[in-house]
Amino acid sequence: MDRAIAFLERWGIVVLVVVTGLAYLPLLGNEFVWDDTALILDNRLTGDLVGNFGEMMRADLWHTLARGSADSGYYRPLMLLSLSVDRALFDLDPAAHHAHSILWHMACVGVLWGLLKKLVPAMPALLGAAIFALHPVQIEAVALVAARNDAMAAAFAMGAMLLVIERDARPWRLAVAAVLVWLGMLSKETAILAPVLLASIDCARYGRPVKWPRYVALSVGVLGFFAMRHWAGVGSAGLPEPGNFESFWPTLPLVVGTYGTLLVWPWPLTPARHIIWGPELEWPYYVGALVALSITVYALREGRDRKLGVVGLLWALAAWAPTLVATVDKGLMGERYLYFPMAGIALFIGGAVPLVSRTWKVGGAFVLLSILAIELRLPDWKDSRTLWQEAHEAYPTPYTAGGLAFYVYQDEDHREARQLFYEAVAGDPPYRDACTHLVMVGMALNDPEDAVELGTWGLKERGCPPLAETMTFYGLALASTGRWSEAVPIVQGADRDPFGHALLVLASESVRRGDFNSYEQLNAQWKGAVPLEQQVERLLRLSGEERAHTVFLAYSEGRLRIVTDPSELPEGAVLTPAGP
Repeated sequence: MDRAIAFLERWGIVVLVVVTGLAYLPLLGNEFVWDDTALILDNRLTGDLVGNFGEMMRADLWHTLARGSADSGYYRPLMLLSLSVDRALFDLDPAAHHAHSILWHMACVGVLWGLLKKLVPAMPALLGAAIFALHPVQIEAVALVAARNDAMAAAFAMGAMLLVIERDARPWRLAVAAVLVWLGMLSKETAILAPVLLASIDCARYGRPVKWPRYVALSVGVLGFFAMRHWAGVGSAGLPEPGNFESFWPTLPLVVGTYGTLLVWPWPLTPARHIIWGPELEWPYYVGALVALSITVYALREGRDRKLGVVGLLWALAAWAPTLVATVDKGLMGERYLYFPMAGIALFIGGAVPLVSRTWKVGGAFVLLSILAIELRLPDWKDSRTLWQEAHEAYPTPYTAGGLAFYVYQDEDHREARQLFYEAVAGDPPYRDACTHLVMVGMALNDPEDAVELGTWGLKERGCPPLAETMTFYGLALASTGRWSEAVPIVQGADRDPFGHALLVLASESVRRGDFNSYEQLNAQWKGAVPLEQQVERLLRLSGEERAHTVFLAYSEGRLRIVTDPSELPEGAVLTPAGP
């Protein structure tokens, strides 16, 4: 045993980093998943590293999408650059993107171990690093390329702390540490915690913060980021609506219980834990929180270095607390929100466990079980549909039904998607983000009557909000069934026309009235890939407007002047020459 311990003390971190990389190797066979699709495949900037470098350095992260997005307040240019480097070297190869993310996680493991080894003995440091490296709750942050910035920010922040962890850090270390914090914040804002965490560690080691140049160096990196953000003109992230906070507080015990359980019993794992859909899951999470609390109290009472244990807990809480804003805003309790907090848990464990005793045995059992969990979980991240299918099977809710339905719809399995969208909106409470697709899927099935029925049910009985996306689709469905008197006011009342459906309905209505001058004006505004002429012709035919359809065909073929039989014209039609 002595030889084994000696080996682990010397080479354990090398083994751990290699094992971590091998554990995540199956990711190389997976596709882009979830937010990867938007941030990578739909990104208008990352395809040209040199040409778009300047714009990437000034861009709101989610403004870089080709289809556009609202202000997020996320200024993370280094994340964009990392994606751009992937595309420059490997185009849109998912395997290369995943490999890059795995390397960042491996880098975090190595840096964290170096930091822990400065604070605790070798074996506890290795155990803490192993928990960070292989805890199953880390899978989401590694498997989701769009979450790579968590690992980037953590690696830079911990690297900066490692450089100045000793009191008498040389000037070059101070300078490099400032740069690393700056790079970390350009990846994700969580790196701002580096000066605070360093001060906490100093308090545990020396009883107070010491050697102020170290804090100045880390703070210079933070200030450099804010100066650059101001130069870029990226606005701050907006806070959630006050009503969101009011509805959040009653769910706080569930949130705390969920994360506590994920630390001590991380299974099943799912990206779809939501504060609105999940009250029936409360009691297991209360048990999980109680177990986590009991372990914490025991470790703090019996631990070898309780001061460092407290600092580790403070680290975890400080890194986790800001994620509650995202939970309030979006409702999600993301496993990736625990990525940087797990480094604090690693320090807590490192300060609590004994020097040797059973540490290596407990650590070995943890590593084996964690690797098994990772290998069982990674296939779920094969693609978005697989991920959400698993989520819906693990914890079926209206939210998971809607999430799965979206990807089923993308795969053009419209009948299955219809059932899932219906399930999402019919739930209690209804998942109203599925309302637009509830109408869309009826049209995709070439059943406008069903689309109207679903839309009417959703808007009048399930509280679907009258968003422009929903109402313009609903108006198109009404027009397709010949209910023009209802369709026209609805599309006219929409504040936007994101899909061009309002313009299509109004253009078709102009043809019905024989007002081809208005039709031509609307045609000049059309930006769709399919010519408006073809869309109008199809809509008139689908809605049963035979006379208007005949007139329009004559008009579009330049033959309107030979249409002389009034019976061929819709009531009130005005004959407008097609031109010389």
